[in-house]
Amino acid sequence: MTGWTAIVPVKPWHLAKSRLQAPHRASLARAFTLDVLDAAMASDLVERIVVVSAERGLVDETRRRGIALVVDRPAVATGGLNTAVNHGWQWARRTAPRDPLVVLPADLPCLDAQALDDALARLAEHDLAFVPDADDIGTTLLSGSTPDHLRSAYGPGSAARHERLGLARVPGAGLAVRRDVDTLDDLTAAVEIGVGPHTAAVLQDHDTQARTA
Repeated sequence: MTGWTAIVPVKPWHLAKSRLQAPHRASLARAFTLDVLDAAMASDLVERIVVVSAERGLVDETRRRGIALVVDRPAVATGGLNTAVNHGWQWARRTAPRDPLVVLPADLPCLDAQALDDALARLAEHDLAFVPDADDIGTTLLSGSTPDHLRSAYGPGSAARHERLGLARVPGAGLAVRRDVDTLDDLTAAVEIGVGPHTAAVLQDHDTQARTA
């Protein structure tokens, strides 16, 4: 299945990753996002990308990449992510109503095009499906064979909720699409897997500053 629409909801970088106790948290949130966008752009299966965000810094980044941007209010409420997904769903329903779509979180710094394409091929076997996170509790990727099939219940323990909604749990996806980053331990695990160039650059800059301080 080709012609995928990727919905990328992005929380404003200064509000994102509140559990990531690092002074360069906003820079890391930005880097995670850009690595995800570049992986999606390099995918053989993704045809169009829509970012949903109130982050002003994404205006130039999406324009430079030729990516659609739906301006959202800051996602600070409990249901904020699902609201952002719904905005992307509405855009996909208008733009490509018969094509498959995937929700692609912006906190997957290990993501690359090959890992994404492999996961999309697995998701394509189902009308409704999801990829559990590395802890097998939350959800990273979420898909529908068309926009009308998509169901979203992100939040703590979302893997179980998505199963209760009838989504198929897709096994076998690589860690690159399952390792989301919320904490420093998650970040350490992501570095061991291998992070994208934007994330690597921020980590290197921070390490250099720490050694010269």
